[in-house]
Amino acid sequence: MKQRYNQLRSEAWSLPQGKQKLAVLEEAIRIADQYMTKEDAYFARMTYSEAALDSGYQERFLVSFTWCLTQFEKEPAAYSSFSILWHYKWFINQIWRFPQFGAAQISSILDDFKAKCLQYGHSLRPYYQSHHRYALSRGDLEAAQTYYELWRKTARDGMSDCRACEQNSFGYYHFTAGRYRRGLQTMKPIMDGRLTCKTIPQNTYSHLLLPLLETDQAEEAVKMAKKGARLLSGPGYLTEYGSFLAYYTVTDINKAAKWFENTIGFAMETKVGWDRFLYLSSAQAFLQVWLQQKRRRKLKMGSELSYERLKLEAEELALAFDQRNQNNYCSEMLAQKLKQVEKLSRI
Repeated sequence: MKQRYNQLRSEAWSLPQGKQKLAVLEEAIRIADQYMTKEDAYFARMTYSEAALDSGYQERFLVSFTWCLTQFEKEPAAYSSFSILWHYKWFINQIWRFPQFGAAQISSILDDFKAKCLQYGHSLRPYYQSHHRYALSRGDLEAAQTYYELWRKTARDGMSDCRACEQNSFGYYHFTAGRYRRGLQTMKPIMDGRLTCKTIPQNTYSHLLLPLLETDQAEEAVKMAKKGARLLSGPGYLTEYGSFLAYYTVTDINKAAKWFENTIGFAMETKVGWDRFLYLSSAQAFLQVWLQQKRRRKLKMGSELSYERLKLEAEELALAFDQRNQNNYCSEMLAQKLKQVEKLSRI
Protein backbone atom coordinates (compact mmCIF):
# COMPACT_ATOMS: atom_id res chain seq x y z
CA MET A 1 0.00 0.00 0.00
CA LYS A 2 2.95 2.31 0.59
CA GLN A 3 3.82 2.06 -3.10
CA ARG A 4 0.23 2.88 -4.13
CA TYR A 5 0.16 5.79 -1.68
CA ASN A 6 3.38 7.24 -3.12
CA GLN A 7 2.13 6.67 -6.66
CA LEU A 8 -1.07 8.59 -5.98
CA ARG A 9 0.72 11.53 -4.41
CA SER A 10 3.14 11.65 -7.33
CA GLU A 11 0.28 11.50 -9.81
CA ALA A 12 -1.48 14.36 -8.03
CA TRP A 13 1.51 16.65 -8.46
CA SER A 14 1.24 16.39 -12.25
CA LEU A 15 -2.50 17.13 -12.39
CA PRO A 16 -4.03 20.61 -12.73
CA GLN A 17 -6.10 21.96 -9.86
CA GLY A 18 -9.62 20.57 -9.88
CA LYS A 19 -11.86 17.65 -9.02
CA GLN A 20 -9.63 14.99 -10.59
CA LYS A 21 -6.66 16.03 -8.48
CA LEU A 22 -8.78 16.06 -5.36
CA ALA A 23 -10.15 12.60 -6.12
CA VAL A 24 -6.62 11.20 -6.46
CA LEU A 25 -5.57 12.74 -3.16
CA GLU A 26 -8.74 11.51 -1.45
CA GLU A 27 -7.77 7.96 -2.41
CA ALA A 28 -4.31 8.54 -0.93
CA ILE A 29 -5.94 9.73 2.29
CA ARG A 30 -8.16 6.64 2.46
CA ILE A 31 -5.14 4.38 2.05
CA ALA A 32 -3.19 6.28 4.69
CA ASP A 33 -6.08 6.16 7.16
CA GLN A 34 -6.58 2.43 6.72
CA TYR A 35 -3.11 1.01 6.24
CA MET A 36 -0.47 3.57 7.17
CA THR A 37 0.64 5.90 9.93
CA LYS A 38 -0.96 9.06 11.31
CA GLU A 39 2.00 10.96 9.87
CA ASP A 40 1.23 9.65 6.37
CA ALA A 41 -2.43 10.62 6.79
CA TYR A 42 -1.38 14.07 8.01
CA PHE A 43 0.92 14.81 5.09
CA ALA A 44 -1.65 13.54 2.57
CA ARG A 45 -4.24 15.89 4.07
CA MET A 46 -1.85 18.85 4.07
CA THR A 47 -1.33 18.35 0.34
CA TYR A 48 -5.07 17.90 -0.14
CA SER A 49 -5.83 21.08 1.81
CA GLU A 50 -3.76 23.24 -0.49
CA ALA A 51 -5.19 21.62 -3.60
CA ALA A 52 -8.78 22.04 -2.35
CA LEU A 53 -8.19 25.73 -1.66
CA ASP A 54 -6.56 26.38 -5.03
CA SER A 55 -9.36 24.48 -6.80
CA GLY A 56 -12.14 26.57 -5.26
CA TYR A 57 -13.42 23.96 -2.80
CA GLN A 58 -12.79 25.84 0.41
CA GLU A 59 -15.28 23.77 2.40
CA ARG A 60 -13.14 20.67 1.78
CA PHE A 61 -10.08 22.61 2.86
CA LEU A 62 -11.74 23.52 6.16
CA VAL A 63 -12.41 19.87 6.97
CA SER A 64 -8.96 18.55 6.09
CA PHE A 65 -7.15 21.42 7.80
CA THR A 66 -9.15 20.97 11.02
CA TRP A 67 -8.09 17.29 11.09
CA CYS A 68 -4.44 18.31 10.63
CA LEU A 69 -4.59 20.99 13.30
CA THR A 70 -6.06 18.53 15.80
CA GLN A 71 -3.31 16.04 15.03
CA PHE A 72 -0.64 18.74 15.30
CA GLU A 73 -1.95 19.81 18.71
CA LYS A 74 -1.74 16.19 19.92
CA GLU A 75 1.86 15.73 18.73
CA PRO A 76 3.40 19.12 17.90
CA ALA A 77 6.94 17.78 17.89
CA ALA A 78 6.10 15.40 15.04
CA TYR A 79 5.19 18.10 12.53
CA SER A 80 6.33 21.48 11.20
CA SER A 81 4.80 24.36 13.16
CA PHE A 82 5.58 26.67 10.24
CA SER A 83 3.56 24.59 7.76
CA ILE A 84 0.51 24.23 9.98
CA LEU A 85 0.52 27.94 10.84
CA TRP A 86 0.77 28.86 7.17
CA HIS A 87 -2.31 26.72 6.51
CA TYR A 88 -3.93 28.22 9.62
CA LYS A 89 -3.51 31.66 8.04
CA TRP A 90 -5.45 30.44 5.02
CA PHE A 91 -8.05 28.92 7.32
CA ILE A 92 -8.85 32.15 9.15
CA ASN A 93 -9.18 33.97 5.83
CA GLN A 94 -11.85 31.45 4.83
CA ILE A 95 -14.02 30.89 7.90
CA TRP A 96 -15.64 34.33 7.84
CA ARG A 97 -16.66 33.65 4.24
CA PHE A 98 -19.17 31.10 5.57
CA PRO A 99 -22.10 32.70 7.45
CA GLN A 100 -22.49 29.43 9.37
CA PHE A 101 -19.48 30.46 11.50
CA GLY A 102 -20.61 32.79 14.27
CA ALA A 103 -18.78 35.95 15.33
CA ALA A 104 -17.77 34.47 18.71
CA GLN A 105 -16.37 31.37 17.01
CA ILE A 106 -14.37 33.44 14.51
CA SER A 107 -13.01 35.61 17.33
CA SER A 108 -11.94 32.52 19.28
CA ILE A 109 -10.15 31.08 16.25
CA LEU A 110 -8.33 34.37 15.63
CA ASP A 111 -7.23 34.40 19.28
CA ASP A 112 -5.92 30.84 18.95
CA PHE A 113 -3.98 31.75 15.81
CA LYS A 114 -2.43 34.71 17.64
CA ALA A 115 -1.42 32.51 20.55
CA LYS A 116 0.21 30.00 18.24
CA CYS A 117 2.10 32.71 16.36
CA LEU A 118 3.54 33.92 19.65
CA GLN A 119 4.18 30.41 20.91
CA TYR A 120 6.23 29.47 17.86
CA GLY A 121 8.06 32.79 17.55
CA HIS A 122 6.33 34.39 14.58
CA SER A 123 5.39 38.00 13.87
CA LEU A 124 1.77 39.04 14.44
CA ARG A 125 1.67 40.70 11.01
CA PRO A 126 -0.57 37.99 9.47
CA TYR A 127 -2.81 38.07 12.56
CA TYR A 128 -3.44 41.80 12.12
CA GLN A 129 -3.90 41.29 8.38
CA SER A 130 -6.55 38.63 9.02
CA HIS A 131 -8.39 40.88 11.47
CA HIS A 132 -8.29 43.66 8.86
CA ARG A 133 -9.83 41.46 6.18
CA TYR A 134 -12.56 40.25 8.50
CA ALA A 135 -13.37 43.82 9.61
CA LEU A 136 -13.52 44.93 5.99
CA SER A 137 -15.94 42.12 5.11
CA ARG A 138 -18.41 43.31 7.74
CA GLY A 139 -18.09 46.98 6.83
CA ASP A 140 -16.35 48.02 10.04
CA LEU A 141 -14.03 50.59 8.47
CA GLU A 142 -12.83 51.89 11.83
CA ALA A 143 -11.59 48.45 12.88
CA ALA A 144 -10.27 47.82 9.37
CA GLN A 145 -8.19 51.01 9.59
CA THR A 146 -6.88 50.12 13.05
CA TYR A 147 -5.75 46.67 11.99
CA TYR A 148 -4.44 48.03 8.69
CA GLU A 149 -2.09 50.31 10.59
CA LEU A 150 -1.00 47.54 12.96
CA TRP A 151 -0.48 45.20 10.01
CA ARG A 152 1.77 47.67 8.17
CA LYS A 153 3.75 48.63 11.29
CA THR A 154 4.47 45.06 12.40
CA ALA A 155 7.68 43.43 11.18
CA ARG A 156 7.58 40.97 8.32
CA ASP A 157 8.84 37.42 8.74
CA GLY A 158 8.47 34.07 7.00
CA MET A 159 4.79 33.86 7.97
CA SER A 160 3.90 37.06 6.11
CA ASP A 161 2.27 37.08 2.69
CA CYS A 162 4.60 37.99 -0.16
CA ARG A 163 4.95 41.68 -0.97
CA ALA A 164 2.84 41.36 -4.14
CA CYS A 165 -0.09 39.81 -2.26
CA GLU A 166 0.13 42.42 0.46
CA GLN A 167 0.25 45.28 -2.03
CA ASN A 168 -2.81 43.84 -3.74
CA SER A 169 -4.62 43.77 -0.40
CA PHE A 170 -3.60 47.36 0.37
CA GLY A 171 -5.11 48.52 -2.91
CA TYR A 172 -8.27 46.47 -2.42
CA TYR A 173 -8.77 48.12 0.97
CA HIS A 174 -8.71 51.60 -0.55
CA PHE A 175 -11.13 50.55 -3.29
CA THR A 176 -13.54 49.11 -0.71
CA ALA A 177 -13.36 52.34 1.28
CA GLY A 178 -14.19 54.32 -1.88
CA ARG A 179 -10.70 55.80 -2.27
CA TYR A 180 -10.39 54.87 -5.94
CA ARG A 181 -7.45 57.05 -6.95
CA ARG A 182 -5.42 56.08 -3.91
CA GLY A 183 -6.18 52.43 -4.59
CA LEU A 184 -5.07 52.73 -8.19
CA GLN A 185 -1.85 54.39 -7.11
CA THR A 186 -1.27 51.61 -4.58
CA MET A 187 -1.76 48.98 -7.30
CA LYS A 188 0.75 50.66 -9.63
CA PRO A 189 3.80 48.55 -8.63
CA ILE A 190 1.79 45.46 -9.55
CA MET A 191 0.53 46.81 -12.85
CA ASP A 192 4.04 47.96 -13.76
CA GLY A 193 5.25 44.38 -13.27
CA ARG A 194 7.47 45.23 -10.30
CA LEU A 195 5.52 42.96 -7.93
CA THR A 196 4.28 39.53 -9.04
CA CYS A 197 3.68 36.09 -7.57
CA LYS A 198 1.64 32.93 -8.14
CA THR A 199 -1.71 34.75 -7.95
CA ILE A 200 -0.68 38.33 -8.73
CA PRO A 201 -1.53 40.09 -11.01
CA GLN A 202 -4.27 37.76 -12.27
CA ASN A 203 -6.61 38.48 -9.35
CA THR A 204 -5.57 42.17 -9.31
CA TYR A 205 -7.06 43.10 -12.69
CA SER A 206 -10.62 42.51 -11.51
CA HIS A 207 -10.17 44.97 -8.63
CA LEU A 208 -9.18 47.74 -11.05
CA LEU A 209 -12.03 47.69 -13.54
CA LEU A 210 -14.85 49.66 -11.87
CA PRO A 211 -12.45 52.05 -10.06
CA LEU A 212 -10.94 52.92 -13.45
CA LEU A 213 -14.41 53.66 -14.79
CA GLU A 214 -15.21 55.67 -11.66
CA THR A 215 -12.13 57.83 -12.30
CA ASP A 216 -12.84 58.37 -16.02
CA GLN A 217 -10.13 56.00 -17.26
CA ALA A 218 -12.23 53.83 -19.56
CA GLU A 219 -9.42 53.16 -22.06
CA GLU A 220 -7.15 51.88 -19.30
CA ALA A 221 -9.97 49.69 -18.03
CA VAL A 222 -10.28 48.11 -21.49
CA LYS A 223 -6.56 47.25 -21.41
CA MET A 224 -6.80 45.75 -17.93
CA ALA A 225 -9.87 43.70 -18.90
CA LYS A 226 -8.13 42.25 -21.95
CA LYS A 227 -5.08 41.28 -19.91
CA GLY A 228 -6.99 39.92 -16.96
CA ALA A 229 -9.82 37.96 -18.56
CA ARG A 230 -7.54 35.46 -20.28
CA LEU A 231 -5.77 34.62 -17.01
CA LEU A 232 -8.89 33.33 -15.27
CA SER A 233 -10.12 29.75 -15.53
CA GLY A 234 -11.80 27.21 -13.29
CA PRO A 235 -13.86 27.61 -10.11
CA GLY A 236 -11.12 29.24 -8.04
CA TYR A 237 -11.75 32.77 -9.36
CA LEU A 238 -15.42 33.27 -8.58
CA THR A 239 -15.15 36.75 -7.06
CA GLU A 240 -13.01 37.85 -10.00
CA TYR A 241 -15.63 36.52 -12.42
CA GLY A 242 -18.19 38.64 -10.59
CA SER A 243 -16.09 41.79 -10.94
CA PHE A 244 -15.64 41.19 -14.67
CA LEU A 245 -19.36 40.53 -15.05
CA ALA A 246 -20.18 43.91 -13.49
CA TYR A 247 -17.63 45.62 -15.72
CA TYR A 248 -18.92 44.00 -18.92
CA THR A 249 -22.50 44.83 -17.92
CA VAL A 250 -21.48 48.48 -18.01
CA THR A 251 -19.31 48.37 -21.13
CA ASP A 252 -20.56 45.52 -23.37
CA ILE A 253 -23.83 43.82 -22.43
CA ASN A 254 -23.43 41.05 -25.04
CA LYS A 255 -19.99 40.15 -23.69
CA ALA A 256 -21.49 40.25 -20.21
CA ALA A 257 -24.11 37.72 -21.31
CA LYS A 258 -21.44 35.30 -22.55
CA TRP A 259 -19.38 35.84 -19.40
CA PHE A 260 -22.45 35.15 -17.25
CA GLU A 261 -23.30 31.97 -19.14
CA ASN A 262 -19.73 30.69 -18.78
CA THR A 263 -19.41 31.39 -15.06
CA ILE A 264 -22.83 31.08 -13.41
CA GLY A 265 -22.24 27.34 -12.98
CA PHE A 266 -19.26 27.99 -10.73
CA ALA A 267 -21.39 30.27 -8.56
CA MET A 268 -24.17 27.72 -8.18
CA GLU A 269 -21.70 24.98 -7.30
CA THR A 270 -19.67 26.77 -4.65
CA LYS A 271 -20.52 26.42 -0.96
CA VAL A 272 -18.57 29.55 0.00
CA GLY A 273 -21.23 32.05 0.98
CA TRP A 274 -19.14 35.21 0.63
CA ASP A 275 -17.78 34.38 -2.82
CA ARG A 276 -21.24 33.34 -3.98
CA PHE A 277 -22.73 36.56 -2.59
CA LEU A 278 -20.21 38.79 -4.35
CA TYR A 279 -20.75 37.00 -7.66
CA LEU A 280 -24.55 37.06 -7.34
CA SER A 281 -24.54 40.78 -6.57
CA SER A 282 -22.95 41.31 -9.99
CA ALA A 283 -25.23 38.72 -11.60
CA GLN A 284 -28.29 40.50 -10.24
CA ALA A 285 -27.02 43.80 -11.66
CA PHE A 286 -26.38 42.19 -15.03
CA LEU A 287 -29.78 40.50 -15.23
CA GLN A 288 -31.53 43.70 -14.20
CA VAL A 289 -29.89 45.60 -17.07
CA TRP A 290 -30.46 42.70 -19.47
CA LEU A 291 -34.18 42.55 -18.68
CA GLN A 292 -34.58 46.33 -18.81
CA GLN A 293 -33.14 46.31 -22.33
CA LYS A 294 -35.62 43.54 -23.29
CA ARG A 295 -33.03 41.44 -25.07
CA ARG A 296 -34.53 38.76 -27.27
CA ARG A 297 -31.78 36.16 -26.86
CA LYS A 298 -32.56 33.63 -24.14
CA LEU A 299 -29.72 33.25 -21.69
CA LYS A 300 -28.19 29.80 -21.23
CA MET A 301 -28.34 29.40 -17.48
CA GLY A 302 -30.40 26.29 -16.83
CA SER A 303 -34.16 26.01 -16.63
CA GLU A 304 -34.13 26.09 -12.81
CA LEU A 305 -32.45 29.52 -12.68
CA SER A 306 -34.12 32.87 -13.09
CA TYR A 307 -33.58 36.50 -12.20
CA GLU A 308 -36.04 36.14 -9.32
CA ARG A 309 -34.23 33.12 -7.86
CA LEU A 310 -30.76 34.68 -8.10
CA LYS A 311 -32.03 37.97 -6.66
CA LEU A 312 -33.62 36.14 -3.74
CA GLU A 313 -30.49 34.12 -3.05
CA ALA A 314 -28.27 37.22 -3.10
CA GLU A 315 -30.64 38.90 -0.64
CA GLU A 316 -30.73 35.83 1.62
CA LEU A 317 -26.94 35.63 1.71
CA ALA A 318 -26.70 39.34 2.49
CA LEU A 319 -29.15 38.84 5.35
CA ALA A 320 -27.23 35.83 6.70
CA PHE A 321 -24.00 37.85 6.87
CA ASP A 322 -25.80 40.88 8.29
CA GLN A 323 -27.34 38.79 11.06
CA ARG A 324 -23.93 37.48 12.04
CA ASN A 325 -22.32 40.93 11.82
CA GLN A 326 -25.30 42.64 13.51
CA ASN A 327 -25.54 45.37 10.89
CA ASN A 328 -26.94 46.01 7.39
CA TYR A 329 -23.63 46.26 5.56
CA CYS A 330 -24.09 43.43 3.07
CA SER A 331 -27.66 44.40 2.22
CA GLU A 332 -26.46 47.95 1.63
CA MET A 333 -23.51 46.68 -0.40
CA LEU A 334 -25.90 44.71 -2.61
CA ALA A 335 -28.01 47.81 -3.23
CA GLN A 336 -24.91 49.89 -3.86
CA LYS A 337 -23.65 47.47 -6.53
CA LEU A 338 -26.94 47.81 -8.40
CA LYS A 339 -26.76 51.61 -8.20
CA GLN A 340 -23.11 51.69 -9.27
CA VAL A 341 -23.67 49.53 -12.33
CA GLU A 342 -26.77 51.52 -13.30
CA LYS A 343 -24.91 54.82 -12.90
CA LEU A 344 -21.85 53.72 -14.89
CA SER A 345 -24.08 52.26 -17.61
CA ARG A 346 -25.45 55.76 -18.29
CA ILE A 347 -22.03 57.33 -18.75
